Amino acid sequence: MAEGDNRSTNLLAAETASLEEQLQGWGEVMLMADKVLRWERAWFPPAIMGVVSLVFLIIYYLDPSVLSCVSCFVMFLCLADYLVPILAPRIFGSNKWTTEQQQRFHEICSNLVKTRRRAVGWWKRLFTLKEEKPKIWFCLLPQSA
Repeated sequence: MAEGDNRSTNLLAAETASLEEQLQGWGEVMLMADKVLRWERAWFPPAIMGVVSLVFLIIYYLDPSVLSCVSCFVMFLCLADYLVPILAPRIFGSNKWTTEQQQRFHEICSNLVKTRRRAVGWWKRLFTLKEEKPKIWFCLLPQSA
């Protein structure tokens, strides 16, 4: 059992290191987003509420179709993926991180890997349930009239 735990720990560490390498350009943004989501300052909750309200107000005012919303969302994602690694060092200053920042970034990446593993595990369990116990699967589905 200890060998399996050790292998799982090594695999988790490898996946975390890979994710850290992939998200290195997003590091400063992720640390700032982590601070905002943890509400480290008193004005973060009203700021979040204001931004979310503004986004929904713009969507309400523009009244776009679903296709327009999806295409704009994907366009902004692609633009952010291109611009953030270029602009983040210029906005946040030097690329040298403190030990605390590096440790927090490692924790965030580790939590992301664990969450992804958990989601994939639930997804696989759902499909095995569908294959092995179709009657229970049928009961879980919403019934249409």
